[in-house]
Amino acid sequence: MRPQDLKSPYRWADRKPLLEDRVFYVPDYYDNHKELIFPEWKTIFGNDNPVIIEYCTGNGTWLAEKAKDPSKNWVAVEWRFERVRKIWSKMKNYALPNLFIISGEAQTFSREYLPEASIDGVYINFPDPWPKDKHSKNRLFQQPFIEELARTIKPGGTITVVTDDPPYSEQISREMLAHPAWKSDFPSPYYVTEWEGYGTSYFDTLWREKGKVIHYFQFRRQ
Repeated sequence: MRPQDLKSPYRWADRKPLLEDRVFYVPDYYDNHKELIFPEWKTIFGNDNPVIIEYCTGNGTWLAEKAKDPSKNWVAVEWRFERVRKIWSKMKNYALPNLFIISGEAQTFSREYLPEASIDGVYINFPDPWPKDKHSKNRLFQQPFIEELARTIKPGGTITVVTDDPPYSEQISREMLAHPAWKSDFPSPYYVTEWEGYGTSYFDTLWREKGKVIHYFQFRRQ
């Protein structure tokens, strides 16, 4: 299957929450999310295996490799539809029944559709640092999203974050540790720069080729 084989399911004026072909569409600028009841994970995956979310999935390279291990269920959350198409294409071509896709904004999906303590872990690989001060409100790692992580991840579950951006590294550790539900699995400065077997992605390869140092964080739900 090619990415372009996935068509947008509705026109802007007709947008609504929609589950179709293992993609759940969460529309922007929309208020009536409760018109569709999001199914339980066991209904979606047909098993009780751990459910892991990757927010800001990009084109799905890292996640598709991880999902080749059938012992875990994986959920890709990606806002850009052109990237959703690429994830969907990998899901189809690699025959990954343990992969499910959310086409929508991360905080909206989490707030509107995820029950409490329903996720075993979260990964966020290279979230956009929005480096200009005027765009700082768009950064994912702020308290409303961190509170949603605390609400939806099970006690003992983890959030793993990877970034190449030093200022954003400081914000990630500062904001996460400011919330009482989270503790770092690594001592200060709360990250490591190597993680054997972690996997690679487009941005991982790109930033390493440019000589950037990659920071790996892991925080655990108390």
